Amino acid sequence: MGPVPASSPELRDEDLIRQAVRGAKEAFGFLVLRYSRAVRSVVLTCLGSTADMDDLVQECFLRAYKGLNRIEDPSRFGHYVRRIARNLCIDRIRRRGNDQLSLDEVELEPAEVPPPDEDDRLPKLRRVVGGLPEALREAVLLFYFENLSVREMADHLGISEASVSQRLSRARARLRERFGLESKAS
Repeated sequence: MGPVPASSPELRDEDLIRQAVRGAKEAFGFLVLRYSRAVRSVVLTCLGSTADMDDLVQECFLRAYKGLNRIEDPSRFGHYVRRIARNLCIDRIRRRGNDQLSLDEVELEPAEVPPPDEDDRLPKLRRVVGGLPEALREAVLLFYFENLSVREMADHLGISEASVSQRLSRARARLRERFGLESKAS
């Protein structure tokens, strides 16, 4: 029998945390695998593409590991690690001297120039998503990048499912508008 995938339902967060607290580093490794995309999504939402993305992700998981004993509800590790990532981003913005900068004003630009054969729509999509207000940008990234359900997003964001649906609807409308597509509302 081979290793169980990190997304396997047999490996609940609370079980992995319990094992990690007892010193099983591979258990924490599963948590890192499970939530690294989520942490990257938070960094993209708050800071846009950044050259030190990997350093921020690593710092986030280091802080999470050091704080495993303090987690009140181990089943909410995903929320815990996202909160750490968001706080790291806020600290980064403050260190830059941008205390006045709203996260809604941060652009999500591509990290590097796309290859010449890449479809021109992808860089435009990155810019348009990056230009959305933070709440809408976060909804788009959670739904499409992290593949969270509306219910999971509501739990993560601490809002109702109706509010999540409304944010997604507004984000889609803005994306359609920016790309010159007609609304499919009848």
